[in-house]
Amino acid sequence: MFYYKIVPKEKPVGNLVILPSSGETTGKMLKQITLHKLAYQNNILVILPSYNYGTIQRTPDVAFLDDIFEEVVKDHQVSKDNFVFCGLSDGGMISFDYAIRAVGDSSTFLTPKGIIGIDPPIDLIRFYNYCQREISRNFSPTGVGEAKWLADVYEKVFGGTPEENRQNYVDASAFTFGEKEGGNAKYLTNIGVRMYTDLDVDYLLNDRHRDLYDWNGIDIVAFVNQLKINGNTNAEVFISQGKGVRLDGTKHPHSWSIMNNDETLNWILKLFEYK
Repeated sequence: MFYYKIVPKEKPVGNLVILPSSGETTGKMLKQITLHKLAYQNNILVILPSYNYGTIQRTPDVAFLDDIFEEVVKDHQVSKDNFVFCGLSDGGMISFDYAIRAVGDSSTFLTPKGIIGIDPPIDLIRFYNYCQREISRNFSPTGVGEAKWLADVYEKVFGGTPEENRQNYVDASAFTFGEKEGGNAKYLTNIGVRMYTDLDVDYLLNDRHRDLYDWNGIDIVAFVNQLKINGNTNAEVFISQGKGVRLDGTKHPHSWSIMNNDETLNWILKLFEYK
C-alpha cells in the first residue's frame, strides 16, 4: 500500500490519478502507457496508487485514496477541484465508486472533475451473469477460474445472487441496465466521462468462445447513452477493434493499449480549462 507521485516543476494546473487494474503493479502499468509523461509535460501532477487487488466493498479503497489526496493537496497546495481519475478494469470501477460516493453522500475528500474508464465491468448484475456463462462453457481455464472466484466472492459480499439480493448489486454498480436513471449513473451527470472499449470478435469467438453478451462494451455503450439521457454533456465512448495488446505482446482487448494517450491528455486539459 503506497503511491508514487510525479510532480511538475511549476505549480500544477491539475491532478491526474492513474489506477491499475486488480493485481497489476504500477511498474507494469507504466510500461504500457505514456499518459503520465504527457501529463507531466503539461504541468499536471500525477498520482499512482498501489492497492494490490482492492476490495469488493470499496470502503477501504476510498479511504486509502482520500489519505493520499489530502496529503497531496496539503503538500503541493493544489486545488481539490481539478482531479481526474483514469483506470483500467478494476481501477475504473474504483474511480466510479469514489465519484458516486462523493456526489451521493459527500463522504469523500473531493469530487473528481472527470473519469477515464478503460473497459471496466460497470454493471455487476450483467457481470455476474457473464461469470455463470463462462463457468457453463468451461472452455478457457483462466476465464473459468476467474469467473468461479468472482461469482463466489460476489455471493458472499452481496448476500447471494442478483436474483436473491438485486439491490446490493445495484448499489455496488456504476450503472445498472433497466434501473431508473441507470441506477448510480444518476450521480455522474456533472462529471466528465470518457470510456474506452475494444471489440475484438476474433478474440471473443476463437480465444474464449464468448459472444457480444460477454463483452464489457455492451454495458459501456448503454452507460454512456444513459449519462447523456440524464443530462451529462461530456460523456463519450471510443470503440477500437483489435487494438488490445498486453505487455508481453499477446492480443487481449482488456488492455491499456486501447486508450489513445494523446487524445486523452487533450480531453483532460479541456476539463482543466487549460490552453
